[in-house]
Amino acid sequence: MSVLCAVVEFRILGPLEVVGDDGRPVALPPAKPRALLVLLLLNRNRTVRTEALVDQLWDERPPATATKTVQVYVSQLRKALGDRLETKPGGYELRVGHEELDADRFERLVREAEHTRALDLWRGPALVDVRGEAFARSAAERLEESRLAALEDRIEGDLEAGRHAALVGELEQLVAEHPLRERLRGQLMLALYRSGRQAEALDVYRRTRALLADELGLEPSPELRELEQAILRQDRALRRERPQAVAAAVEAAPPRRRPWRLVALGAVVVVAAAGAAAYLALRGDEAVRESGNADTQAFVVKVENLLEQAHQGRVAVRAAVQAAVSCEVPLREAAGNIEDVRANRQSLLQQVTALPVPDDPQAQRAATLLHRALAAAFAADIGYRRDLLRATSCPPTLRTAPGKRSRRLKAAFVAAFNPLARRYGLRTWTADAI
Repeated sequence: MSVLCAVVEFRILGPLEVVGDDGRPVALPPAKPRALLVLLLLNRNRTVRTEALVDQLWDERPPATATKTVQVYVSQLRKALGDRLETKPGGYELRVGHEELDADRFERLVREAEHTRALDLWRGPALVDVRGEAFARSAAERLEESRLAALEDRIEGDLEAGRHAALVGELEQLVAEHPLRERLRGQLMLALYRSGRQAEALDVYRRTRALLADELGLEPSPELRELEQAILRQDRALRRERPQAVAAAVEAAPPRRRPWRLVALGAVVVVAAAGAAAYLALRGDEAVRESGNADTQAFVVKVENLLEQAHQGRVAVRAAVQAAVSCEVPLREAAGNIEDVRANRQSLLQQVTALPVPDDPQAQRAATLLHRALAAAFAADIGYRRDLLRATSCPPTLRTAPGKRSRRLKAAFVAAFNPLARRYGLRTWTADAI
């Protein structure tokens, strides 16, 4: 039996990549041979007949030399993959080890409810560089559906954990990208309602109903209609209640009785008690304020650290784009540099989502705007990378430009956050630095 070659990972959750045992990408031939590799990966560890490969690679309109051309492509791929690509009677088989394909690891992590780790495997739209092939488009759509389902499950967990305020910005972005996914709209309604924004939650429902009627001639699902009714009646079940153990202890506590002697003594000490009560109330309010200030200060410090990471990423993206436009580096190298930043930005968005937000309206507004601003900047990064990968000559034509929405969100964020930063003597920011 032949030995697997020194490839340790195949990646299709983003641009096609093959990683060697040295951690570096394996050089792959361009264009159609890459499509052939994707086709074999989607049918891994199974023999695919040559006729089927020809039909799918040329969308059932093959040239007369298609069979010979497939043989050439196989030969080119073997130089990169070694003996993993085997010739079988009537076709070819690509042998892939257990979880060497990122899509297999993604599915396992989803089954284990490790949604954050599963989503971290994504480096962009699945199979983005072979989407021109019909079979790749359908496979990419299936993978994207799995990603969105995992994302919705992760958000569900975050809602259960009480991170509703930090989720609003992310959900607004997702609803804009996937307007017909009712589960995302329901999660946005719930996050808004739990954040004290009932009117906005109901407005999301009204806009959803109008959209579904215009686009599909349908009413919202029963689940979404029930959620709207629960918000209208302010159903307590929508809010996160106290832990059951605490509630049971409070309910089980016996009523406090006042002995008759204390009733008699009450008349004597009423003035002193009133003074003491006023003092204690003042001290209690002071303690609450001090606790709130401490929570807000911790929040501001964490946001400062996240903003520094965002600033470094923005500088790196600008440098990569400038190097590509001035033809100082190859376009794919510049796109790879942006991809590295993009991966860090995805982690940054997840950190913002998990950020504990204090019960401070200014801090809650800043948290929501921060997520929305970073998501907009993240979308621009993807656009720059896509432009560079599509370019065929230097200088490249960049279709992506900083959008008005991104600038507006960044400006709104710094307007909300800088007063908090000044309150604790920390750095203030400009929209351009994020």
